[in-house]
This record gives sequence, C-alpha cells and structure tokens, in this order.
Amino acid sequence: MPESNKAAKKRIQKANRAAGIGDETGRIVRVKEAPKMAMCTVCQIELKITKTNTELKAHAEGKHGKTLEECFPGAGAIAAELAASRGKGGAAAAAPAANKGGKKKGGDIGDLDDLLAAGLNVGKKKGKK
Repeated sequence: MPESNKAAKKRIQKANRAAGIGDETGRIVRVKEAPKMAMCTVCQIELKITKTNTELKAHAEGKHGKTLEECFPGAGAIAAELAASRGKGGAAAAAPAANKGGKKKGGDIGDLDDLLAAGLNVGKKKGKK
C-alpha cells in the first residue's frame, strides 16, 4: 500500500532545502497573525474582533445595555476591514450570488405541495404475513 504521498512530500522538502526556503527540514511553516482584540470601555474585558462581531454585540447589549460603538469604539471599522481582506466572507458574501439556473433550488411552494400530495399514500403499511 502506498504511504500517502510520502515520497512526493520528501521530494518537495528536498527542493525547498536546496532553494533555501522554509525551515532546516524544508517544511514551509505559515505563521498566523494574532487576532485583533478590543477592550470594553465599561468593564475592561478583552474580546476578539470578528467579521460579524456577534460576541461583542452580545456583550455590549446583554451586560451593559449599550451599543457596540459605545462599549468597543472602532470595532465596527476593524470588522469591516477584516471582512474586506478575507476572501471567504468579504464582498462576495455581502452581494447575493447570481442564480445561474434561473430557478431556485427549492422551487415554488405550490409545486412542493403538489409533489407531496401526489407522493403520499394514505393507508396502512403492508406488513409481513
């Protein structure tokens, strides 16, 4: 049984070592940047800023009865910056996707009712005799 691309991985690491890329074994290590944090102006708790800021909003409204900007000034701008910089949830997620097929996946509710009515058998299940 093959060892799941072990030889290919070693070959790539050897080429990386020869080119001087990565660490001493040739592995390329991606370093993640630290998450952006914001401190509440009321209770001084530090929370992570995300694209939607759901945790920050829940904290501000639930604990203090204030808005996001009152408790965490500037968090909305940083969240917008995060959403724009990341490809997954950036501008593409904000705009609705164009429907390529022309028809919705679920179809019309009336069509679904007709399908259900046609497919239902109103009777007892047949059992073994």
